[in-house]
Amino acid sequence: MSRRAPGELALVLHTHLPYLRHHGVWPVGEEWLFQAWGTSWLPVTRLLEELAGEGRREVVTLGVTPMVAHQVADQRLADDLGTWLGGQVWRSEEQRWHDRVPDDVRALSSFYWRRFSGLLAYHEDVQRRGGLLAVWAQLQDAGVLELLGGPATHPYLPLQTDPALIDAQLADGLASHARWAGGSPRGIWAPEMGYRPRGRVADATAAATAVDAHGTPTLPRTGPELPGLEEHYAAHGISHVLVDAPTLIQAAGGRERDWTVRPDPAAPGTPESVVHDGVLIGDSDVTAYARDLSVAYHVWSPTAGYPGNVWYRDLYATGGYGLHPSWRVTDRSLPPDRKATYEPDRAAAQTLIDAEHLRGVLHGVLDDRPGELVVAAYDTELFGHWWFEGVEWLGALVRAVADDPTLTTTTVASRRERRPPTRRLELPESSWGFAKGHASWVTDQTRPMWQELRRAEAAARRALAGGRGPSGARVQVARELALLASSDWPFMVTRGNSPGYAAERVADHADQLHRLCHAIERDAVDDAEVAAIAARDDAPADVTALLAALDPAGTGAAR
Repeated sequence: MSRRAPGELALVLHTHLPYLRHHGVWPVGEEWLFQAWGTSWLPVTRLLEELAGEGRREVVTLGVTPMVAHQVADQRLADDLGTWLGGQVWRSEEQRWHDRVPDDVRALSSFYWRRFSGLLAYHEDVQRRGGLLAVWAQLQDAGVLELLGGPATHPYLPLQTDPALIDAQLADGLASHARWAGGSPRGIWAPEMGYRPRGRVADATAAATAVDAHGTPTLPRTGPELPGLEEHYAAHGISHVLVDAPTLIQAAGGRERDWTVRPDPAAPGTPESVVHDGVLIGDSDVTAYARDLSVAYHVWSPTAGYPGNVWYRDLYATGGYGLHPSWRVTDRSLPPDRKATYEPDRAAAQTLIDAEHLRGVLHGVLDDRPGELVVAAYDTELFGHWWFEGVEWLGALVRAVADDPTLTTTTVASRRERRPPTRRLELPESSWGFAKGHASWVTDQTRPMWQELRRAEAAARRALAGGRGPSGARVQVARELALLASSDWPFMVTRGNSPGYAAERVADHADQLHRLCHAIERDAVDDAEVAAIAARDDAPADVTALLAALDPAGTGAAR
């Protein structure tokens, strides 16, 4: 008797932060990096090594952007992370002797001491073995995970107006990935899951002609017809990308809806069921895989998810100086000073309940679809940082699915190789942002950022034309332009996440670029000034393709 093909779960984690090295310490700069690295990337990696030791394979698809790879490879940052983790251990001691909190809060000091001293020891072990990049590459070689790459500085590609710069961002980002991972990635997590088909580009520098009830702008189109993003991906050897569910559902004829609400599982044969396998984009060989919101939103959504359970730790109930967050969610309507004390054992028990619940959800979706796929995609930072217990939940889920004879985990690359897609669709312009369009990156408040980016592109082309300027200055102009293009800056303004910091970063990179361009044009480059700027902004490390795009008739540049 033949067995039913198991339903497949592709867990996809997106490991990304903007370039934060030497750009502030607290609360947004390097503190943000250390929080993500120390409480998410490290414990997730430790979990993956534990699962590898248990013989688990094809556990997750792990996206690592070039900006993350550059920063975790930096020895000074790695040393400072050790100091930061040591500081968390010391904070546990402060909590032990704190005289203004209840005894049960002080008692949590031992829990935190064990947690952070363990992370510090693991960090030191990882560094002895070559750092996170070496461990991630080894896990890929062992078949535990698939590594995804991405463009050099995570630009929002649907609104980029220069195809040469899109290609350059991809070329330099993929080359960077190949140097540490041992080969170019087959797949990428496109920044913000953004997609644009062939056609003219929406002009983010212009006022919207209309804005719908969700804040999605209708923008005038500018310039000539450009290739669809899949054409760029194909040219760089990319075989698969991640998009959001509405991108495929709308392409398949599904209706518009409130995408902040978790949908019911799609009935077989409906447009919504398109998310249960890959789709070839247009006439290309590039496959799009979409996250299934009916599953993914149980974990994290704009309105709900497991992290809001009453037993989980509340990240924002900090209690003040000298304390770790030591209160649980309790009731989301309560202010922080009325929350109940965190109970680690009850929270740990809840992770098992929630992992089992999602296994049941997967059965509800996949039991009528033998051999089909659910993609559950999240920022890696969710696990351990935003959701304190998330790593434990992730481990419980992977083990539960792997031990279930009718379910299995897979990487996206493995799925594509074993089950090559045959369906083709023309995809709409889209993202995973609010209302699934450009609303998270384009508003009246962010328009000056897009205008500054266009001015900087024009200034860089003028200054570098014909190979002008010494190599160091040329490289630094390309770096500043690439850093200016990061999708994080408009997102932080639009979504209210440290908008002042984002505005400062845009102004800073633009100022550096224009100073360098003016110096090149006047033939008055100060090598010491260039070296000082480069010491602060040393990413991307290799901008060969970016320089060639900015000055196609010039001399290019060495690394």
